[in-house]
Amino acid sequence: MIIMAGGLGKRLGQGEEKPLRLLGGKRLIDYVLDAAYNARSIEEIICITSPNTPKTTQYLSSRKCNVILGKGEGYYADLLSILWSLSSNLYVVCSADIPFITSRDIDELVKMHDYGHIRSSYVFVAVPIETVKKLGLSASSNFKINDKELCPAGIRLIDTRRLKARKLPSPYVLIKNEPRLAVNINTIEDLKVAEELIKKNRNKLFGVT
Repeated sequence: MIIMAGGLGKRLGQGEEKPLRLLGGKRLIDYVLDAAYNARSIEEIICITSPNTPKTTQYLSSRKCNVILGKGEGYYADLLSILWSLSSNLYVVCSADIPFITSRDIDELVKMHDYGHIRSSYVFVAVPIETVKKLGLSASSNFKINDKELCPAGIRLIDTRRLKARKLPSPYVLIKNEPRLAVNINTIEDLKVAEELIKKNRNKLFGVT
């Protein structure tokens, strides 16, 4: 699994680096790390940071994480330059700012791929824009497929074993109408909404009964 943690996070304003921002008393990236560590399908976790996030690099190193420093040229540029340097394998790629992802989300995505339910070598997870807006979250990044407006969920699956060239094909877009996956922290307002969700629905968000 690859966790992307090298973005500037300009829309969150001044303060702590985005992956280290606190939500419910816990760093954003720790939510994603916990999901990855608890996922049965994940054998290795790689964190990609950049010169934009030196404190995140230091923190992840203190946690004994496998950290690779990107050039800070942007999400896709850093991801692809490092992805092609790794051994061919199946990789789940997650942003560091999707705090409500669970190990089950990761395992189910891998299972869908392994069982042939998804045949594409590149899967892009998205949520309906109405789900994002209903929660009061920003939907600044959105796109349309068959007239359906969607927002990225910050989760991808890439099988480099099936790629003949160092180039990603057009993705298979997997639509998940799951409010948890709609929570992508990009702005101060998003952070406030997520805080309220934790206060009201902590058990439901994380599947605790």
